[in-house]
Amino acid sequence: MIWILISLLIAAAGAVLLLAGKKEERPAAAGKKEDEDFDPLASKRSRWIPEFIVNYLNRLGLNLQPSTIMVLMVGELVLVALLWLMLEFSVALLAALGLLLITHVGLQALGNHQKQKLLQSLPSFLNQVSRRLSAGVSVEHAFTDSMENIEGPLELSMRRVMQRVGLGLELHQAFEREARANGSKELLIVSTALHINEQFGGSIRAILDDIVHILRLDDLGKRELKAQTGETRITALVLTLLPLSMITLLTSMNPDFILQMWHDSLGKNLLIIAASLQVLGAVSLWRMVRAI
Repeated sequence: MIWILISLLIAAAGAVLLLAGKKEERPAAAGKKEDEDFDPLASKRSRWIPEFIVNYLNRLGLNLQPSTIMVLMVGELVLVALLWLMLEFSVALLAALGLLLITHVGLQALGNHQKQKLLQSLPSFLNQVSRRLSAGVSVEHAFTDSMENIEGPLELSMRRVMQRVGLGLELHQAFEREARANGSKELLIVSTALHINEQFGGSIRAILDDIVHILRLDDLGKRELKAQTGETRITALVLTLLPLSMITLLTSMNPDFILQMWHDSLGKNLLIIAASLQVLGAVSLWRMVRAI
C-alpha cells in the first residue's frame, strides 16, 4: 500500500513537471486572436505552477504568490497521503473528497472577500480619477496618481495594470487583462469605457462618473437583497448543520452504536451513503443561497 501511494505521488509530480515543460516549450503568440489574449505578466509566473491551477485561483479572485501556491499543493498532497495511509480505501476516498471540497470552499470564501473589498474601494478610486481628470491631468497619469490613496486588493490590481502598461499594453488592454484574470465585470466595464474614449473620443470623466453611480446603486441593491434574504440563509445553515449535530450527539452519547454500524457491511454502506448525501445537500443549499 505504501509503495502504491509513493508511486502515485511520483506520478503526480511527474505530471506537474510535464505540464510545466509543455508550457515552457509553447511557441510565441502569433495571429490576431493570440495577440488579443497576450498578457505580458504571464511570462513572470513560475513555470513550476500548472497553468490550470493559476487559472482556477484567478477565477476565484485570488492572486497568490508562487511560493504560497506550492505550499498549498504540497500540503494537500501530504494530507491526502496521510489519509490513504491511516484509513481504509473507501473512507480515505471520502475523506480526500471532503478535504478538497473544504479547500475549495475556503479558497472561494477568501476570493469573494477579496472581490468584495475591491468593489468597495473601486467607486471612490474612480471618483478620485475623475477629479484629477477635471484638473487637466491625462488619463494614464490620473490613474497612476490616484493609486497613492488606495490599499488592499484594488491596489494590487492597479499595480498589475500599470505594470502591463509599462510593458507595452494600452490602458484599456491592461484593464481587460486584469478583469479576465480576476473575473471582475466591473474592471471590464472600466476597460470598455477607456476603449470607447480612446477610439471615439468624448468625455471620459462623465463616463467614469456614471460608472461610479451605477456601482454604488449596485452595492446598495446587494445590501438590501442580503438583508431581505437573511432568514433564508439562516435556514440553509441550520439544515446543513443539523445532521452533523445529530451524529455528533449520537456519537458522544453512545459511541458503540456508530462503531457497530461501521463494522457491519450494511451499516458501513449506509453511513457512506448518508455522508455522501449530506455533502451533496450542503453543496446544493450553498449554491442555492449563492444564487439569491
